[in-house]
Formats: sequence, structure tokens, C-alpha cells
Amino acid sequence: MLELTPRLKAIGESIERCKVIADIGSDHAYLPIYLIKNSKADKVIASDINLGPARISEERIKKHGLEDYIEVRIGNGLEILNKNEADIIVIAGMGGLLIKSIIEESIDIAKSANKLILQPMRDSRALIRWLLKNSFVIIDGEIVKENEKYYEIIRSRFDEQSDCNAEVINEVYYYKNTPVLHEYIDKKIHQYSNIINQLKASNVSDGDARMQECINELNNYREAKKWLI
Repeated sequence: MLELTPRLKAIGESIERCKVIADIGSDHAYLPIYLIKNSKADKVIASDINLGPARISEERIKKHGLEDYIEVRIGNGLEILNKNEADIIVIAGMGGLLIKSIIEESIDIAKSANKLILQPMRDSRALIRWLLKNSFVIIDGEIVKENEKYYEIIRSRFDEQSDCNAEVINEVYYYKNTPVLHEYIDKKIHQYSNIINQLKASNVSDGDARMQECINELNNYREAKKWLI
């Protein structure tokens, strides 16, 4: 029995049936196996930049008897794909800046997909900002809780008609309004409140800029909380 983590399950369950899905940095092929077993795609391409994890993926795929449906490729980012080859591209479990770089380095391949499903471990706001400035629209997003940690999932696609120059004040405005999102915002409010109190107590001479940054973030999350309610 294959059990996915909550964040991978949220990604898998949200995918509508299509022909080909590419899972970039596949993490031992857990998601590709789930996608085929749940009839989400005719074929899944599971990639990894390193030989070792790719071989582990191949062994796990063979164990489930899915060699005819899941292809393992070794290579960097989206370079393992051809243009228009994948209907959906998943890039999960990496930093937001790395995800941005992966898309940027093979942007024509990213543009050719019907949907990008991105799960940044950090720097989500910078990733969303880059996507919008490069004519990728945000379809939706969500926060998933796993082992007391919060993970962000962003679904996007290229739209040549899109010309968004709006400043991304806060990533939460792009996410589904769920109880987990409110928990996430409360955690952020708590974190920034603590940092502000620590800065006030420390009397660090060069802490003014950091103080103002934290005050702005605190106010933005409080405003988002009011808006979502």
C-alpha cells in the first residue's frame, strides 16, 4: 500500500486526468506511482538530477509493476522534457528561488504545459512575483499542514495575454480560504510579534530596518486575516 504525505496527496488529488505528467525532482517516484494507480495520467515522467535517487525510483516502479507507465529520466530541471511533451509539470519540495531558476532556464517548455504545480519550501512570495511578471497566471493555491509544518502549493499556467505588474504584498491572497490558511496566518502573526518584541528588548543600534520590515509583515498578515474573514 502506497501512502503519500499530506502535501504530495494534496498535489495528486488536485490533478485532473491528462495524458502526460512530469514530476521534476521526483523523490523516489512516490507521486508518479500514485498518479498512475489512480488513473490520473496515461504516462508519468519521473526525473532526478542524480543517478542514485533515479535508480531507487526505478526499483520502486518495478516493484509496483509500472515500468510501462512511468519513465525515469536523469537530468537537470525541465531540460529532460521536450516542448509540449507534458500536460502538467510538478516541481515540489525545492526552494522557491530554485523553482524559479528551473522554470526560467527552460521557459519555453514551462510555457508549453497546461499547468505548473509548484510546492516551494521557502520564498513563495518571490516565486509568485516572478511568475506574474513573466505572464504566468496563478490559477489557485493552498496551504497544507503536515507534521505541524505548513506547505504552500501554487498552481499556475502561462497566459500570453497576461500582463500583470501588480506588487505581490502577501502570498496568502492567492491561496484558498481554508482553516489551515488561517492557522498559517496566525503562526506568521505570532512569529513576527515575537521578533518585534525581541528587537525592542535588544536595543540593537542597526535594527531599525529589520524592525520596520517586521512591522510591515505583521500588519500585512493582520490585514490579510481581516480580509479573509
